[in-house]
Amino acid sequence: LNNGTGKIYQGRIFIKTNNYYLSGAEIAKTGKETYTLKKGAFTTCDGEDPAWQVTGEDMQVTVEGYGTAKNTAFRVKGVPILWAPYLVFPAKFKRQSGLLAPQFGQSNRDGFTFSIPYYQTLGEDMDATVALNYYSKRGVDLGLEYRYALDPGSKGMFMLDYMPHDSQGEALYKEGKNAKPYSSRYWFRGMAEQSLFDGSMTMKSVVDLVSDQDYLREFLHGHSGFYSSNDRFIQWFGRELDPYGSLTRQSYVNLQKSWANSVFNGSMIYYDTINTDNKTTLQKLPTLSFDATRQAVGQTGLYFQMGSYYTYYYRSEGSRGNISDISPSISLPLNFNDYLELEPSFTYMPRLYSVTLDDTENQNNNKQGMSQLWNFTNQASTYLYRVFDFGTAENPFKVKHALRPYVNYTFQPKEEDEDTALLARRVQSRVNQFAYGVENAFTTKTMGKDPQTGEITPQYREALRLNLAHSFDLSEYRRGGDDGEKRYWGYASGRLEFEPTDNLYLQADSYWNLYNNRFEQINSEFTYTSHRGDSIGLEYYQIPGSIHQATADLKLAVTKEWTLRYLRRLDFIMEQDFEQTYEVRYEGQCWGIRFFYTDNLREDAFFVAFSLGGFGEILGWGKTKSMETAQ
Repeated sequence: LNNGTGKIYQGRIFIKTNNYYLSGAEIAKTGKETYTLKKGAFTTCDGEDPAWQVTGEDMQVTVEGYGTAKNTAFRVKGVPILWAPYLVFPAKFKRQSGLLAPQFGQSNRDGFTFSIPYYQTLGEDMDATVALNYYSKRGVDLGLEYRYALDPGSKGMFMLDYMPHDSQGEALYKEGKNAKPYSSRYWFRGMAEQSLFDGSMTMKSVVDLVSDQDYLREFLHGHSGFYSSNDRFIQWFGRELDPYGSLTRQSYVNLQKSWANSVFNGSMIYYDTINTDNKTTLQKLPTLSFDATRQAVGQTGLYFQMGSYYTYYYRSEGSRGNISDISPSISLPLNFNDYLELEPSFTYMPRLYSVTLDDTENQNNNKQGMSQLWNFTNQASTYLYRVFDFGTAENPFKVKHALRPYVNYTFQPKEEDEDTALLARRVQSRVNQFAYGVENAFTTKTMGKDPQTGEITPQYREALRLNLAHSFDLSEYRRGGDDGEKRYWGYASGRLEFEPTDNLYLQADSYWNLYNNRFEQINSEFTYTSHRGDSIGLEYYQIPGSIHQATADLKLAVTKEWTLRYLRRLDFIMEQDFEQTYEVRYEGQCWGIRFFYTDNLREDAFFVAFSLGGFGEILGWGKTKSMETAQ
């Protein structure tokens, strides 16, 4: 007892962290954190008959270190599956440096693939992962991931992958699968959030720089692939990267400062058009804005609000320069005995500019100056509501239907900017139109337990919102010419949002063309999640002659452990699927397996990964068959 050593026979030791069990015919505690086991075994499975365990003749285990064993066997339900004369295994239960689970794969494009990551702690609030990714047909890719989390409002994650030489670059180009014969390739991506000056200012940043237009489409899977990287950003920040097929990647740094009645934003925004040399892409370096929210002007009854913007547009080839906009607005809300609300408003929108001229434009255009524009709007509306009582005294349930019909009139003259430099033009047409519609909102009221206090309080939910809108263009109506050629009726639009519970959401937008008798745009989304973990996600998007696509994402929780997932993206114009993914996942108490197969326009691939409780994914294997051609 004095020195903390001793022996037990036919014993079992349980280490709560990571649910770790050590057992053996003889267990000797040889030090504070060291054990020797004869005919020993370890597992993370509960129960007397574990799903898996590793057995060995002579085990030496150091808690928060490593264990070694001779004549070892990996057993499933007592049946030996794998044997090794000697095994080293981690016995670390705290956040510590060490090797992570490897991944293996096979691809007709990449050959045999192998990825081994190493995790390194850099203190209590930061760490890094270095990965060696080997492709037998392409060469070596080096990966680095750095993370820090100083506090909930200050965290960052940055990743870099670098392939010094792509041995397949020339071959893939000659086969028409890539746009160029790439050699050195890279992808640098990252996100950060920072709370500054005791929380009075926030900083957000995104970095997304890639060597070429084909990189992300080729490296979708694996530890350093697009899907894995994007998932980690969503988990950490709730934000996503640009889609892997996007040819314009956006990187930025944004600073935001808020006051009671105003907000300042300052950003540096860099756009990387990866299918060009990027010399003619306009960059915003910087762009600044200061917005004053709506506020009363003393006791006059007037209200004031303002937006102001400054941007320096830069590019190495083409026009560039400074543009500043300001838009102060004055409004006068009027209420006529709660039956009618009127709100006329006037907005003045001057623009100051100092820019260079492009070689292709008229060299007599003004490079410096001010353009002026103004806008007058009058909004008229009324507000009606009724409360319907569908409940009882014991189980109250009420629904409030609020109805707001409105008519808005807007006039804005055409801006005379024919002599202004092209970069500084706003291209604003004359506006002289009526817009009218109706807004509906259905709000439910029930009695329920407050999640924080536990008290029974009223619970409100805006379960349904339905908005309908239309417009009439007076300028077009009064324009001379054949009446059959005029298009003075605008699109009839509708928007529906339905969210009766936290588990169900439906949203739909549509725009109807009265002259062509067709929808010019339809966008809809439906999601449902059950208490068991089942989910349905449906999306539909159509712009006639341009886009007509649908997505279905289905997840079925067959049991507590087994789940099935099916994802399908369909393009009706191409009359084919551009992605189908099947996934089967098992998550037991101490082990798991996931399998997925994906088929898209560029490749089909399948992947299998095994995980053990307390160790994570210890083995992954996949195979990819590429079918892509350069775009």
